[in-house]
Amino acid sequence: MRCTNCDYLNPDDARRCANCGSDFTNSSQHAPVQAASAAPATIPLASAPVIPQTTAAVAAPVAGPVQTVNVIVQAPAAAPAPGPTIIFAQNAAGPGCLVRALYFCFIGLWLGFFWTGIAWLLLVSIIGLPLGLLMLNRIPQVMTLKPVRTEMKVVSQGGVTVVSQGRVAQHPFWLRAIYFVAVGWWFSAFWLSVAWALIGVTLGLGLPMAFWMFDRTPAIVTLDRS
Repeated sequence: MRCTNCDYLNPDDARRCANCGSDFTNSSQHAPVQAASAAPATIPLASAPVIPQTTAAVAAPVAGPVQTVNVIVQAPAAAPAPGPTIIFAQNAAGPGCLVRALYFCFIGLWLGFFWTGIAWLLLVSIIGLPLGLLMLNRIPQVMTLKPVRTEMKVVSQGGVTVVSQGRVAQHPFWLRAIYFVAVGWWFSAFWLSVAWALIGVTLGLGLPMAFWMFDRTPAIVTLDRS
């Protein structure tokens, strides 16, 4: 029960106000309190305030630790250009000119005469052709003790230097064979005949020229580059 004097809420069976002492026996001084169920207030949709909505994008978390991988792509280095090939042609160590001249005068002349005759007999026999050619190519060593020429190659490639030594490179075999069949066999006979004639006709004055011609015999026979 609510007091009409001080508006204090008292129990329903109270006869006096616990706050101001007013008497509740007089019905005009008090009013019962009725618990009314207030209906929920309704707001028309037209008058309802519009609340703006904001959508926030939330990034999904990445499971596990995040690793950063740096990839470096390097173009392959260009291959080094091959270095130049240097070739040295040299004669093997042999006796001096004086020793060779004395040997030619006292041994080489008569030994070479027999050596050349046997070589030509082998050439004519056809069967002994390879051995005859070998003997003709060895006339400079037999008659004048000429040292065999060697060839040294120096190749530098990729920072590595390779040195090799061997006999002088020869012409292709097919070329030498064709030359011997077409020219070498008869021209070598003429060449050696002239060399021997220089020795006999000039009474020894043509020895230097004959010496040089005997040295060049392999090239005349088979284009040998000894």
